[in-house]
Amino acid sequence: MKKHASKKKSVAKPAATKKSKKTTSSGAKARKPAAKAAAPTPSPAPSYTPAPLRVTAGRRSATRCSRSRRPGPAGPMLRLLCLLLLVSVAVPPATGAEERPLRLVTFNLLHGGPWSWFTGDDQHLESRLAMMTEQLRALDPDVVALQESPVTRRGGDVAARIAAALGLWHVHARATERVFPLRLLGRLIVGALGFVEGPAILSRFPIIASEIHDLPRCQRWLDPRVVLRADLQTPAGTLAVFSTHTSRDDCQTRRVAELARGQDGRPAIVMGDLNTGDAATVLGAFLEHGFVDLFRAANPDARGATVWQRIDAPTPTVFRRVDFILLRPGGGIEADVVAGRVVLNTPQRRQDGGVLWPSDHYGVYVEVGLVRRASAR
Repeated sequence: MKKHASKKKSVAKPAATKKSKKTTSSGAKARKPAAKAAAPTPSPAPSYTPAPLRVTAGRRSATRCSRSRRPGPAGPMLRLLCLLLLVSVAVPPATGAEERPLRLVTFNLLHGGPWSWFTGDDQHLESRLAMMTEQLRALDPDVVALQESPVTRRGGDVAARIAAALGLWHVHARATERVFPLRLLGRLIVGALGFVEGPAILSRFPIIASEIHDLPRCQRWLDPRVVLRADLQTPAGTLAVFSTHTSRDDCQTRRVAELARGQDGRPAIVMGDLNTGDAATVLGAFLEHGFVDLFRAANPDARGATVWQRIDAPTPTVFRRVDFILLRPGGGIEADVVAGRVVLNTPQRRQDGGVLWPSDHYGVYVEVGLVRRASAR
């Protein structure tokens, strides 16, 4: 299987930080996207360093300092030291941003259809995009994997727009234009349609390299699927993150697992819509090689259904879990799963009184701590 490197687009850190040029493995420089309207300037992103996760501020007993009855120059100094000691033990230590777990989200956002430019029906993508951005901002994620992220003549690059709104770096893979072996022909077709879609990765940490891998088409020859890998520069070390949207083709899922395993011992995270249930035997390609299903680890008995939601239904219609976040520790890094839940599952009222959901999928949110073993420090 040949590897194809893509041209990457990245959103730099919030405007408060200094601009820097990052170079990916293919030589493309990470840069801010040209936006038609100025994006809101987010607050500086908190840093993250590997540290124990569940930090609990315990109660401390205050030490009573009595006023010195002995006159002399040491009296005021002693009283000052006692006051500082009282303040230090009375005020509980704050849990810093560096002590919080890594926050991961995967979400298939429903691209709106390749014919939307001609029909004008993109399944309310603009309204849904506003909902997605609002709900993602509330989650304050560190890494987001998107699937079915479109670039359209009407709406522009959706991944870039979300990244700009959240102050994140991003990279996107144009899967649709790979429909034919002759790449130029695919580009001409998607250019005429004014539509291309594929997976994306958004990150609070700089994206230092990225690569696109074509997935095998064992069943559907005209349905191009890819997996996007991004290397994130985190304080814990380089973290390989994969975003993918496979068809109902087990050979694609096995190929994603094979690529994710081959990271020279580094930690790897696979996020995406695998179009297979959590009881499918093909998931053994991950689980038998050290990957952990993070949502299931946090919720052993939860159903966790993520598909399929009718976007105009008055009530939930999901019945199956096909969206996953899978982690394989490595490189002296241990994982501590803190929490996991289904997100991006809150509808809103349209102006005409109808109901609108963010997508036909729900998102998956996981908090996991990456702690470097003492022997690896």
